[in-house]
Amino acid sequence: MRGVALAGAAAATLDRGYSFHRAVGTSAGALVAALVVAGYSSQELEEEVAGLNWRRLLHPTPMATLPLVGKQLALMAHKGVNSTNRIEAVWSQLLLRKGVRTFADLPEGALQVVATDLTHGAGVAFPHCLPSYGLDPETFPVARAVVMSAAVPFLFAPVPLRDTLTGEKVLFSDGAMAANYPIGVIAKDRPVFGFRLSPDGDPHVHHSMRGPYGLAKAVIVSGIRARYSLPRTIEGADEVISVPVRDDLDFDATARHASAAFARAYSAASDQLVPIRTA
Repeated sequence: MRGVALAGAAAATLDRGYSFHRAVGTSAGALVAALVVAGYSSQELEEEVAGLNWRRLLHPTPMATLPLVGKQLALMAHKGVNSTNRIEAVWSQLLLRKGVRTFADLPEGALQVVATDLTHGAGVAFPHCLPSYGLDPETFPVARAVVMSAAVPFLFAPVPLRDTLTGEKVLFSDGAMAANYPIGVIAKDRPVFGFRLSPDGDPHVHHSMRGPYGLAKAVIVSGIRARYSLPRTIEGADEVISVPVRDDLDFDATARHASAAFARAYSAASDQLVPIRTA
């Protein structure tokens, strides 16, 4: 739902007459940022993001579907309940429609994707971090970087990457652990707009926390939502657009709910932006 909301805000920005010279994204923001810099229009964002069957993107890891203890076993054996394979496959196809496969297919510096290097406990930004792992940004798939950023811990297994300099297998996970609002990563050569998610509707969430998976999910959802409840000083952006979102990790949302979330975010962002008039 965070991705749907951010897509709605991006669509409103485009319809107000703005264009994105550079974009940086974390987690769901990385998914949307990749489509924006690839050239997706506001209508295409609505069709492809709000209209996507998100539930079908969940690809359970082995043992995750076993009754009662399956998710717990999947966490222990595979470090996550789902793999990111289906999301990567879908985003690869979406990007290929605009002629984008690797970072070489985008203007230099147009996209940065924040992920968390679990192996070394570090926040990294793709594609700039790739040479430190012995990899060439020109040949690295954009969709792979995006799913590394979007691999929410426990819900998704970490995404592996082979460091060709050391031979080590490095695991990557959700970039939100490193930078939930990565505005400081972007180069300020143009006016910078920050899209900041905010709670929409009832902020109260109750977690039952039954078993290890219930606890793991509660930790992640609380980590996402807890930031909403604290006073914040937002720096680094010329304009901060507040984007309303509900049910952050709801993969069971119907098409109607997704369309409504897109529309709410579109309307909120549109109201906050001054339209650009062209001669």
